[in-house]
Amino acid sequence: MAKLVVTLNGAVVGNHFIDQARIAIGRRTGNDIQLDSPGVSKEHAVIQAVGNDHIFEDLGSTNGSTVNGTRVGRHILQNGDVIGLDAYQVKYINVKANPEMDFDRTLMINTSELEIGIPRDAAGKTGRSHAPVPTARPSRRAGFPLGGVRDLHGKFAENEIELEQPLKTFGTAGQQTAVIMRRPQGYFIAHVEGNKSARVNGQAIGEGLQALQDGDLIEVGQEKLEFFLK
Repeated sequence: MAKLVVTLNGAVVGNHFIDQARIAIGRRTGNDIQLDSPGVSKEHAVIQAVGNDHIFEDLGSTNGSTVNGTRVGRHILQNGDVIGLDAYQVKYINVKANPEMDFDRTLMINTSELEIGIPRDAAGKTGRSHAPVPTARPSRRAGFPLGGVRDLHGKFAENEIELEQPLKTFGTAGQQTAVIMRRPQGYFIAHVEGNKSARVNGQAIGEGLQALQDGDLIEVGQEKLEFFLK
């Protein structure tokens, strides 16, 4: 089981096993990991389980977050990554973290590039990060055909979006969100947020990873998408 080791000024102040789908981190009482520092926002960040991966996301905090010293908005955690939250450091330990592709390792996703990603509300609780962060280029070793989605209903109706990055988020923040992952063997969709999971061809995808096939119809949040392969 993956765990988080919290340190302050070099001293260990907490150990937390990741035994739930969503870990909230912040200064406010009620967070799963409470960090008592004025430089930590009340609702600073979350770590969400997606398949076998864990994704760290800054929630529009005042002072931002870093992973291994680099400011990030969203990051797929790898074993040994160190998250910086003001004076605190949170080390992610997971010997089973998936290293199967170059672009799955130390991946940092600029959420400003998510065309139909998760918008933030005025309080900055969930969604896009305004901090510029580097993005990883897809590995040329990936032999599976490039895929994409057509937005059939919603803000970007009739647009085609290529899924070149390893992970892309879709849905409605606070209600229902899912991610589509690009892996060597194909594309997969996984539930991230909401009481009900996304649907593929009318069937709920549940909590695991589901492979996507050319022509699959995806319903998530207010979005209706058609997956395609080129």
